[in-house]
Amino acid sequence: MVTYAILGNPGHNRVYFEEANRLALSELQIAFGRMTATCTEARSEKIAGIDYSLFTSEQRLMEEDVRIISSLSFAYALYEWDSVEQLLRPIVKNEVSFLDSDLSSILKYSGKTNELFTRLMLNIAELSSEFSDSEDIRLLDPIAGKGTTLFEGLMRGYHTYGIEIGDKVVAESYHYLKKYLETKRYKHTSKSIRFSGDNKEFTAKRYQFEIGRSKNDFKENHQRTCEMIAGNSLYANRLFKKNFFHLIVGDLPYGVQHGNVTKEKQSSLTRSPEALLTACLPGWYEVLKPGGCLVLAWNTYVFPRQALVALLGNYGFEVLDGVYEEFVHQVDRSIRRDLVVAKKA
Repeated sequence: MVTYAILGNPGHNRVYFEEANRLALSELQIAFGRMTATCTEARSEKIAGIDYSLFTSEQRLMEEDVRIISSLSFAYALYEWDSVEQLLRPIVKNEVSFLDSDLSSILKYSGKTNELFTRLMLNIAELSSEFSDSEDIRLLDPIAGKGTTLFEGLMRGYHTYGIEIGDKVVAESYHYLKKYLETKRYKHTSKSIRFSGDNKEFTAKRYQFEIGRSKNDFKENHQRTCEMIAGNSLYANRLFKKNFFHLIVGDLPYGVQHGNVTKEKQSSLTRSPEALLTACLPGWYEVLKPGGCLVLAWNTYVFPRQALVALLGNYGFEVLDGVYEEFVHQVDRSIRRDLVVAKKA
């Protein structure tokens, strides 16, 4: 038996406060299901006064196992722990990064979802789906805001797609990414087109990037797509093909700084996401691949978990339980955030 210790990211505690260790262990337990090594006993312990997440494995971790651990949102450093000798032996992390890690952190704005929490959602989505990152994963954020989820996905090497109802917001994200790629000298192409649905049922504007780390990526067809659509997520199944996405990940507006919008010209905002989800879930379900995973974060103060689970079930999603019910945590006085994880059979 081998014991491993994970040192948490210093920024992790600032996101979740005293609940950080609990959420880390839940994420770690989900990762166990995709690892080749048989791992158990996820627990939090102090070593020399510092909090670590520990687990036990029947054999030493393989390279792919180390990659999975390295990608966890809270993992800052990985060690083999010798409790007899009281020694931490460092293990080199195996992190895969398509773009630089500052892509999602430079852009600051009110109501932005924390990058580490976004990383948590992406990890849970991939680890709970029937797909792996070797399959050129396509990710949709159907409520993309200014694109934190898209940028985190790009860093992992996903093809990323987002829908946001505000044209100004999407244009700002487009110009930010374009300037970033130019500054970093990443090879890329970009374009934008405006289009409409049948009988002009809706209008939208598509901003599209093809991105490579070098010219060679384009020659070998290894570039990644990032697409941002200024339009209504209600029409997701008109904007994209059926069974197109491996993952759908979104952070629903909390009803505090941002409300929920279902129409482009809606004059008032609603705190509860119920109307938004009722309108959009059929389209989201259609564009998700069988075996794909939907992960949504929301404020339980404005919409109870039981109601959200029932709503997802009504539209054909299979909601996962057990450890997946352990992610609720307090963000501030008005936001108690939770995650729901659901699959398409």
